[in-house]
Order: sequence, then structure tokens, then C-alpha cells
Amino acid sequence: MLDRFTKTALVLMVVITSIFLIGAYLGYIGGAEMEGTDAMVEEHAASTAANVEAVALILGITDLVGESWGFTIAGIVAGFIVGYIWTGLFRREEDA
Repeated sequence: MLDRFTKTALVLMVVITSIFLIGAYLGYIGGAEMEGTDAMVEEHAASTAANVEAVALILGITDLVGESWGFTIAGIVAGFIVGYIWTGLFRREEDA
């Protein structure tokens, strides 16, 4: 079956995801202005900046595969990195 760590990680993942989904749904049905900080900053910058086209200096992964796939790939890579160093960070003395 599943060990204690896996059960705890699974429960935490489900709880945190549920909180995010419930919060997003409540904000949606509440009709709140959920445009966020990005839209406010973009409005302010558009009103104060000259008519200059933004140019990316470095081609990012989101430019190649799109934003959703780019963040998915970044999350997977970050998960592998954290998973690799996890045992070294949280190893108990009796396990060493």
C-alpha cells in the first residue's frame, strides 16, 4: 500500500488544490473584479509610456510552446529538482 509520506503528500495536494478551486469558483460567482495586479499595471504603463513595441531580448520557453505548456514544463522540472534534493534535506538520523 502507500507509506505515511505518500499519504500525507497526497492529502496535502488534494486539500491545497481544493482550496484553490473553491476560492476561484467563489470569486467567479461573486462577480468580483478579478482582473488582478497585472491588468492594473498594464493600464498604468500604457497610459504613461510612449508608443514603443516591446521586444524580448531572450527567447523564452513560453514563446516556443505557449504559456500553459511552458509553465507545465517548468513545474515538472522544478518537481524533479525538489524531489531529488528532498531526501537529503529531510533525512532522519536513524535512516542515515
